[in-house]
Amino acid sequence: MSYLLYCIFGTAARQDQQLPAGIGRQPVLVVAHNGLSAALSELGESDLVPGIAQTLAYERVVEHFFRDQTVIPMRYGCQLENVSEVISLLEDHHEEYQKLLVDLEGLNEMGIRVLLEESEAGVKTDASLVPPDTSLGFSNPGTAYLAAKREHFLGLDRAVLDQRLLADELCVSLSGFFVRRRVESPDLTRSRLLSLYFLVPRASLESFRQATRSLRTKESVKLLLSGPWPPYNFVDFLQP
Repeated sequence: MSYLLYCIFGTAARQDQQLPAGIGRQPVLVVAHNGLSAALSELGESDLVPGIAQTLAYERVVEHFFRDQTVIPMRYGCQLENVSEVISLLEDHHEEYQKLLVDLEGLNEMGIRVLLEESEAGVKTDASLVPPDTSLGFSNPGTAYLAAKREHFLGLDRAVLDQRLLADELCVSLSGFFVRRRVESPDLTRSRLLSLYFLVPRASLESFRQATRSLRTKESVKLLLSGPWPPYNFVDFLQP
């Protein structure tokens, strides 16, 4: 039987607190070693691929521990074969986890989703869908096809630049309310959603919300604010 790892934190959970059920209604276990603790539960074969119910259960467990202390949340799917492997993980990465817990102390993740207009999201038509004999007025189908392709990728390059400028504009406007940021650009051929994540001190959460509500951008875009969350998007480099 393998185990699913939810999060790592610095102190063992209080013995008297009621832990939420994990994936598949499995009881959540806390394994402590050398000043670090890990929350985990047994993982069934049917729970390897997360659905909505599994994802919500996973988040409930992480957020339960996050309410009382700083945690390092793991992405869904961090799987370990047995408790001995959990202890080895805490031992082998002890210094990194301890440092990250210190760095994350008192910080929450806030997210801003930006729904881009068509012009920022990229060109609408892929050149491969344009009939060669009608592309850009060229008489040679091959030349027309290559020219259409070139225009397509130039459009994508312009869209990427526009997104970077928009992300920078938003981050500058929120400067002073966060300590670190991360920008996740969409696949321009499939999505119009630009995601920005911020590490925000707990004392600044309300100020960050107010500043976000008052944002004014040069482009006509829609903003969706979410959080506070555990810092999921700032610990990827330590996933086992």
